Amino acid sequence: MRVRLIPQGLGGSPMWTMIRSLDTIVDDLSAAFTRPSFVTGCEMLLAWVMCLGKHKLLRVAENAHPDIVPNHSQRHGFDSYYNYFERSAWTPKALAQRIGILILTRLKLFGCITLLVDDTLAHKRGKSVWGLGWFRDAVASTQKRVATASGHNWVVLAVAVCLPGTGTPILALPLLARLHWPGKGQPSCVELTREMLAEVLEWFPGRNFTLVGDGAYASKGLLGALDPRVSFVGRMRGDAAVYDPRVRPTRSKRSGRKAQKGPRLPKPKEAAAKADRKRTTVGAWVWQAVSVVVYGCPRSLRAISYEAVWPTVLGLRPIQVVVVRDPEGRMRDAYLFTTELGASSAWVIKMFAWRWAIEVMFRASKQVMDIEAPQHWSQQSVEKLAPWVWSMQSVIMVWYVTAGYELPEAVELRALMGEWDSEWSLRHMLQVLRRAILNTTINPDSAEEPELREMVQTLKNWANLAA
Repeated sequence: MRVRLIPQGLGGSPMWTMIRSLDTIVDDLSAAFTRPSFVTGCEMLLAWVMCLGKHKLLRVAENAHPDIVPNHSQRHGFDSYYNYFERSAWTPKALAQRIGILILTRLKLFGCITLLVDDTLAHKRGKSVWGLGWFRDAVASTQKRVATASGHNWVVLAVAVCLPGTGTPILALPLLARLHWPGKGQPSCVELTREMLAEVLEWFPGRNFTLVGDGAYASKGLLGALDPRVSFVGRMRGDAAVYDPRVRPTRSKRSGRKAQKGPRLPKPKEAAAKADRKRTTVGAWVWQAVSVVVYGCPRSLRAISYEAVWPTVLGLRPIQVVVVRDPEGRMRDAYLFTTELGASSAWVIKMFAWRWAIEVMFRASKQVMDIEAPQHWSQQSVEKLAPWVWSMQSVIMVWYVTAGYELPEAVELRALMGEWDSEWSLRHMLQVLRRAILNTTINPDSAEEPELREMVQTLKNWANLAA
């Protein structure tokens, strides 16, 4: 089902043109919508991209028709945009499945797929806003003080993509999002992650995955019955009680229950101290040099790796424990682990460093996509709007990686970039897309003088909408 949006001029609907390279990508999502909701969704995407001010729903709807001067003395005619989130038939789950297929096919991801999971707080206030709660604000919190704020706590599962030959840091493309409701008896972030992971495994039955999460997701609720197709890489406590997976042989006539695990091993923090006391460079509990690229920079680190079982989290399933130290002292000791036995220390460190990409993704969704700006209160709109914005964020990133970087607008902006700019940032991608839509919609070479006057007036209205 292909619906091409063309400019209709003054008073027409819609105004902005869906450029061809984006149209082919958006069309892959049509199966998740009815025809009317797909048309509205295309208009909403264009209006969201072209909105220069706060992304409140009314402002976004007005940016869909910049050729019309907003008249707030009368009731607006944007019910279709409001109903798109509150009453339309599409579901975030169906859209996420199409986004997953889009990412894997368009970016040609083969082999094991890396998934990132984390939760973020979208600040919201209001007595009537559904799903609000007081949650930890990670941005405002410090090591000594925990700050809380009112808002929606979202658990997000994203696909990590490494673009070969670009020298870019890892990109995180949002895939699934679940709202963590406040109050007792509600599913925890770990339980929501388990549900989302089960959905992804059902969508792609022939694929293997590596799930990367912080220490909050190193939980028995998620890892206790982990699917064999999934390997987990995460952070563990420095005082975690771990044991040798090899059981010592005992006398056959000994009474009582047979031992299921070996003797206790040093805790990760104790292993680091034990290696510090080691006077030789051979044998067990010795720091090993590891060269790895973390956070986009090559680093020379030291690591200790040993096999163990962590009964309180994974039962008797063996894991690989990796203690990491930065000789330069720029980073604190990190205690990592993975269910992928035999994995090298460099691979574990690299995979966990990929987790930072989801933090960059959260910042972009708030600062660039303005995901916190819309004012909505009903359950239907709350559960749909944020996942839709994250899905469109993935669409924009897939578009730029596959086609947008070759456009003349991208070449023009690339020549103007400074030392600290990155063409793989979402802000840059959005700038390129916005320029391409403008150049396609308003073409002065093929217009008569009256049409040019209308175009100038439209540009004035569009600029005034950002005020």
